[in-house]
Amino acid sequence: MKKLIVLFAIFISASLFGQTADQFYNSGLDKHSRKDYAGAISDYSKAVQLDPLLSIAWYNMAAAKLTLEDYSGAVDAYTKSIELKPNDAEALYNRGVAKEGLQKYREAIEDYIRAIQIDSTHAGAWFNRGSLKITLRYYEDAITDLSKAINLNPKNPDAFYNRAEARRLTFDYYGAISDYSRDIDMNPKDVYAYINRGMCKSSLKDFSGSVNDFSGAIEIDPGLLSAWYNRGVARYALEDYAGAIADFTKTIELSPNLTAAYNNRGLSKYSLKDLPGAIADYTKAIGLDPSSSKAYLNRGVAKQNAGDKTGACEDWKKAGELGEKEAFKLIEEFCGK
Repeated sequence: MKKLIVLFAIFISASLFGQTADQFYNSGLDKHSRKDYAGAISDYSKAVQLDPLLSIAWYNMAAAKLTLEDYSGAVDAYTKSIELKPNDAEALYNRGVAKEGLQKYREAIEDYIRAIQIDSTHAGAWFNRGSLKITLRYYEDAITDLSKAINLNPKNPDAFYNRAEARRLTFDYYGAISDYSRDIDMNPKDVYAYINRGMCKSSLKDFSGSVNDFSGAIEIDPGLLSAWYNRGVARYALEDYAGAIADFTKTIELSPNLTAAYNNRGLSKYSLKDLPGAIADYTKAIGLDPSSSKAYLNRGVAKQNAGDKTGACEDWKKAGELGEKEAFKLIEEFCGK
């Protein structure tokens, strides 16, 4: 979104070391084009030292600083440029980008608002303002801004992805799926679009569809933990317990201390009547997180079915102490007073 503007100065009267402001400025442009950003900044600085009213030098100095992630320096230089050209929508937009880098989100939004007031067709300003509103949890407003950005630039996959995120966070899963699909059409390697589309499908109980999306994510990035874990959850919902066990096992390989993966693999093993295997997984989950009430509850169920009533009641008692209400029903039914 950042733009380098080339300007050929008509007149510069002052000179420094025998060079004029326009010569330093043009030298800065040359270095800028060769990605010598530090050298460009040095030359732009000399240009504005000679001619403080040379707004384009302030602007391009800010752009170089923004590229180097010197956000404070970029904000200062853009501010000088804006003081000289108050209606420069691009400078306001880019100062907003720099303020985002400083996590000054509300100030950035103010710059995007001013840019839009000057140029209502500035797709980048609509996009960035909408994206920031997601960060600030103004989801409906974000959808409005991102829709405007999409109308202005329908070939920006990130706009569809971010609008999908806002829709997902407002529980509009069908709308989110549609937007993730548009993103994937334009950017087939967007692994997180597959993940999040899969999550939306799971929320709609389309577990077969979610398995397909998580599988697509795994094809793109075989080391992506969330894809394996969530595919395991979806396969469990489809009663594909062997497939779920395989996915949770891979999840554990990638993250050996993930309590939920052991607990869910234990549930899958229990469903296949592998009681010793289930108990072993629940025990591992408890070892990793002694406050896991679900793991105690589930281990108690497995022990009860394995004929270990005493062990089951002990586990349910612990689950109850940890706040698991279901445990009290099981204690009443199987453990007596």
